[in-house]
Amino acid sequence: MLDILTFNGKSFADFGTFWDGSQLFGTPEKEVEFFEIPGRNGDLSIARDRFKNKEVSINCFIRENFRNNYSNLMNYLLSQEGYGRLENSKEPDIYRQAQFVSDLEPKTGSFLHYGSFTLTFNCKPQKWLKLGENGIDISGNLKLINPTEFTAKPLIAVSGTGRIVINDSVLDLSQNTSITYIDCDIQDAYEGTINRNGDLNITNGFPKLIKGENNISVTGCTITLFPRWWKLWLKY
Repeated sequence: MLDILTFNGKSFADFGTFWDGSQLFGTPEKEVEFFEIPGRNGDLSIARDRFKNKEVSINCFIRENFRNNYSNLMNYLLSQEGYGRLENSKEPDIYRQAQFVSDLEPKTGSFLHYGSFTLTFNCKPQKWLKLGENGIDISGNLKLINPTEFTAKPLIAVSGTGRIVINDSVLDLSQNTSITYIDCDIQDAYEGTINRNGDLNITNGFPKLIKGENNISVTGCTITLFPRWWKLWLKY
């Protein structure tokens, strides 16, 4: 079975393009600064609580009609702006946020019938679990288990007015005319294109879902919580 890539919902198989599936991509680099302190052995380290982007190079091949398939693939990739959703058939349960960067000059066979090449994507460090895109409806109390080693920053859809408590974070929404979304990653509240930060009172910062058990309490409203679980390493 051939291994297939998908970018922004478009299968590379539509361009007759597949990848060999043999690569293992290393983990992204954790951002840590080291400082020398006079009179003190060793260095002081300060973790920046973030991981850096990582360039991922993927070996691909086209078995037939190389000239047209390769040209169509390049035109598609170069037409995409910003980060897109990169998926592969060997890891069906995750996706990455990536931008196409470049390709290496292909090695082609006779009469440009077939060829191989390497595509490079600049990827955000997370491998997002598709499980974390499933909404969880909550109207009372719930203990939610984070199945990963990493703290997640959920998206919360709120219907009605009320109070949301997630661990030690408290959110009070003073009014709600429709569905308000609270994005704990970008730290923003909105209803469509309307900013709703002024209607949101926050104590102890935007909620985070820590490793293990998380205590959630919802009163006066109902919410749908999209947990956005993620990992850094999954074997192929």
